[in-house]
Amino acid sequence: MTRIHKIIRILWASFGILFLLWMANSFRAQGFDKSILESDSQITIEEMSRYISFQSNASSQPVGLIFFPGGMVQPEAYAPMSRTIAEQGYNVFIIKLPFGSAPLESQEADVMNQALEIMSTNDSIRSWVVGGHSRGAAIASRFASKYGESFDGLLLIGTSHPKEAAFDLSNSTLAVTKIYASNDGLASVAEVEANAIYLPEDTNWILIEGGNHSQFGYLGKLLGDNSATISREQQQELTVDAILAVLKSIQKP
Repeated sequence: MTRIHKIIRILWASFGILFLLWMANSFRAQGFDKSILESDSQITIEEMSRYISFQSNASSQPVGLIFFPGGMVQPEAYAPMSRTIAEQGYNVFIIKLPFGSAPLESQEADVMNQALEIMSTNDSIRSWVVGGHSRGAAIASRFASKYGESFDGLLLIGTSHPKEAAFDLSNSTLAVTKIYASNDGLASVAEVEANAIYLPEDTNWILIEGGNHSQFGYLGKLLGDNSATISREQQQELTVDAILAVLKSIQKP
């Protein structure tokens, strides 16, 4: 092997390592003050082995949110969103996905059972919304096809799911909201709208102009995503406002 070949191999190996480090960093929770993950007089935050909860210390609303994170994304990336929602009195539970994405059918069933357990052990919450981002939204849509009678609202963020007849929700009585972004490179507007046939006719569609896939959480820019033309803070504010509207709309008297 010549000296030039050795140099080329070293350069390629270095590039590969840098690429892997960049990929790992893109899924890491970042860009917010870590005090958001600390309890105070308003919010109690508990990190359990299988979920993170954000619970209001004031008078809690009788509606709760169970949220599945994006694939390989640290659950903490959705902490700013969850805390803001909890500050309005709605308890939030972020489910941790095994191996970052629950790739096996048995693991997906396990996280679904965890969601059901949270519902059954929080008696003060009378209505539930289940949602997720990206891979988490795909899990939420399949959860709805299996256990739709167990909760009241479905929240699908940054996803083209459901996108197959096996998980068709077009006849579901759930209050379904889909939040998507114009610059999403992983769940494009065309893909999202092409699968509208698998959602109820009265689905609430919310398009965030200028938003992208990555800014639905506090993480790095994901491979394949497009650049956003609005800030993360703007996209987060629009997303949280939409989620709060969903939670308020299904609140039972």
